Amino acid sequence: MSWKSLVSAGLLCVLASPAFATPAVTITSAGLNAQGNWVWNVQIANTNPIPTGSSPLAAELGFKAITANLVSAANLSTGANDDFDTINPGTPIWGWEVLTDVDPDVGVNNKPVGVQTNCASGCTVNVAGNNPNSVFSALGSIDFNTVGPHDYIQIVTKGPTASSAGAATGTRKSSIQMLGIYGAGNVFGRISEALTSTTSTNFDTYAQQVYALATPGDTNLVGTVNLTDLTTVQDNFGIGTTWQQGNFHGNGTGVVNLTDLTTVQDAFGAASGGTGVGGGPGAGAGLSGGSVPEPASATLVLLGSLALVAKRRRK
Repeated sequence: MSWKSLVSAGLLCVLASPAFATPAVTITSAGLNAQGNWVWNVQIANTNPIPTGSSPLAAELGFKAITANLVSAANLSTGANDDFDTINPGTPIWGWEVLTDVDPDVGVNNKPVGVQTNCASGCTVNVAGNNPNSVFSALGSIDFNTVGPHDYIQIVTKGPTASSAGAATGTRKSSIQMLGIYGAGNVFGRISEALTSTTSTNFDTYAQQVYALATPGDTNLVGTVNLTDLTTVQDNFGIGTTWQQGNFHGNGTGVVNLTDLTTVQDAFGAASGGTGVGGGPGAGAGLSGGSVPEPASATLVLLGSLALVAKRRRK
């Protein structure tokens, strides 16, 4: 049995090692998928320099979606010899994990393995004592000879929605949290790196939260509401179902309608949203703001788009 099958690891930030810089974990928003849901990619970079010039990693990480319901979580590896390619046993983090007898030859040895979620009924059911919208993961990697970042897992959370009135409310924000100290109560977190074929170093104590924030009217999430968004809503009027198509109020339900057109008008030229670390509002770093039209001009833009929609429907 390989060393990484014996090591469990897991959650974010890291205690310093006297010999090496600690492994780093990053959670990055990849925007919205075809269903209009947020996609988050989790990657791990090993220590620098890498022990002995090349080394595998093992990680046991716990994640929680805290402002939007969890949809799914899966290994980011796409094939053989691709980053974290081994399902490992670990230690329960949340308490709901499904346990497997990982080594029947030595008696009952029940542990959670691989990537698991508690997505009962779309991750909306919270069984007493359990944490809803949470993810368990325990994976081992190939032998890395580069520092990374290396793909770990992908997490999908429910996409953004605005209020029915078009105001900047609803579940526009999606946040992913990793937190905990190894061995503290029911929360575990550790990353392990092999130093030799028989020894390894554990790095623990992880805490981080990242978020993405969408601006109602911003179909392509570039950070500002402009004519591109207005055209998208017009082209998908009566048929679009996702945020990218201009359906800001249904997240996969209903279709683009006059409320969505009004949302674009009200937010025209607005520059907000974005991604960041922590629990605050979107900073919109690197996002360019557009010029804000006068109220009369904005109304003319909206009326023009409505005329185009009506003309298209009469054909």
